[in-house]
Amino acid sequence: MTETLPLQDLVALVRPQLERLNREILQDLAPGHREMLPLVDHVGGFRGKQLRPVLTFLAGMAVRGATHGGGLGDDVVTVAKVVELLHTATLVHDDVLDSASVRRRIPTVNQMAGVEVAVLLGDYIYAKAFHMAVQLPDPTAARWLAETVRVICQGEITQVLHRFDFQWTEPRYFQVIADKTASLYAAACRLGGHYSGGSEGRLRALEEYGLELGIAFQIVDDCLDLDGDERVVGKSLGTDLAKGKITLPLLYLLQQGPDLAERVRSLLGKSEAEGLRRLRAELPLEHAIAYAMQEAQRRIAKAQASLSVLPPGPARDALHQLAGYVLTRRL
Repeated sequence: MTETLPLQDLVALVRPQLERLNREILQDLAPGHREMLPLVDHVGGFRGKQLRPVLTFLAGMAVRGATHGGGLGDDVVTVAKVVELLHTATLVHDDVLDSASVRRRIPTVNQMAGVEVAVLLGDYIYAKAFHMAVQLPDPTAARWLAETVRVICQGEITQVLHRFDFQWTEPRYFQVIADKTASLYAAACRLGGHYSGGSEGRLRALEEYGLELGIAFQIVDDCLDLDGDERVVGKSLGTDLAKGKITLPLLYLLQQGPDLAERVRSLLGKSEAEGLRRLRAELPLEHAIAYAMQEAQRRIAKAQASLSVLPPGPARDALHQLAGYVLTRRL
């Protein structure tokens, strides 16, 4: 298998568009009340890999076989901004749901300003995103992303309702992560292609690529929550255990017999620090992580295979390599 390039090299094709996006988002989010400015500036610190707008740009290039991002239209940039803002809003709300205190090595909004402000700030960012989307002459983005946000909320609600549910199954887990995480990846890819004039066949391929990539991303994220290093990952770990979220590694352990299942049950709901310490010391976590990562690898292979209908070129190559990056990330 080809060695995966560093992420900064994979996004080089669209770096000017990404830099433009980051400049404009600061202006787009500018609040009407000055007391909100520190909050908006603080949320800007949550921007990290920015995979979703990168995927939007690369998808726009890939449907046309373009060799550089200079041909991407303004509408593609707007869609990428909307996708990034929607993702930012979900992060703010996720931190509330998880009672997380750290993201990107800085305090979460709920830690800094309280739950009420965090919920309202997430809503504010959602509103800004949809206001931008409805300004586009082609309403496809507004319609598609409104449905995507509904699906994201559906997935999050289902996960909350099934905390500490020891009848939870792998098919239901995969459906939830497809809803709450992968649906936005799929939308980012499809819409980037749509606003660059891609055919329906190529748009379906990009959508499948984004969906499988997003599922793999969430599986890796769930593994990092259990075996990552908080200093590297840059956010609170052990929240799945503490909140009773039964992710793929935990499902594996629950399926290894009644004695092991009972030990897992005894850890759910413990504090983040105690739960992680005992999990790592008392249970075969390495086998659970290996099992989950095997599934992530299968999803990535499926994502890469879907790219075959796209015209050869640097954007398709970057999408292929970007999928490989998801498997090796540690943050």
